Amino acid sequence: MKIVALSCTQKRLPSVTDALLEAAITGLLREIGDAEVQRIRLIDHRIAMCEGEDTCLDPEVGRCTLDDDFEHVVGLADGAQAMLLAMPVYAGNVPAVLKIFQERLKSSMNDAQRPFGGLLVGTIVHSRTMLTEPALGSLSPWYQRLRNKNVASACFTQNDHQDLTRTAAFDLCAAVGRQLGMTLDIGRSPAEHRTALPLLQPPARPRCGDPVAPSPGA
Repeated sequence: MKIVALSCTQKRLPSVTDALLEAAITGLLREIGDAEVQRIRLIDHRIAMCEGEDTCLDPEVGRCTLDDDFEHVVGLADGAQAMLLAMPVYAGNVPAVLKIFQERLKSSMNDAQRPFGGLLVGTIVHSRTMLTEPALGSLSPWYQRLRNKNVASACFTQNDHQDLTRTAAFDLCAAVGRQLGMTLDIGRSPAEHRTALPLLQPPARPRCGDPVAPSPGA
């Protein structure tokens, strides 16, 4: 089973985003130890902005004609069944490096199997002060267009913490990874190999209009 770990930081060196993403990967591997994790740091690849010519939507062209690393990055995700995505919030929305990548993926929207699409997703968003929830919400249209399903997410604000990785954020990111892993494991494990929880039925309650049973000794 292949899982993409997509880091959307704009820092060239290891960052808080990468550390939180690694925590999520650790949690995922606790549930699916044989998973193949493909790490992708968008900032490490040369991905140019979409020029808006829409030649990629022409059936006779069928692909983006810009010459950069975009097709290579798309190929790295080939065969993946899930994705862990971690991103910082720089200006109240998704970082520019991810926005550029989102727009370039437009070239594949007519494909039967959309790159980075049809995936179960776990999402991690962090910022220095605020606006993590709106940034997380801005991912929803993109996920929907790719036919992805976000099964777990976590938002963190650094505030006065000098090192976010030394807070509960680290454990919560691991929980996001575990939730994604458990969701994937349910899909691949035969039902007979899983323990079914007992179905608890509440006692029947009288409905409006039902005859009232006489009380003892009445």
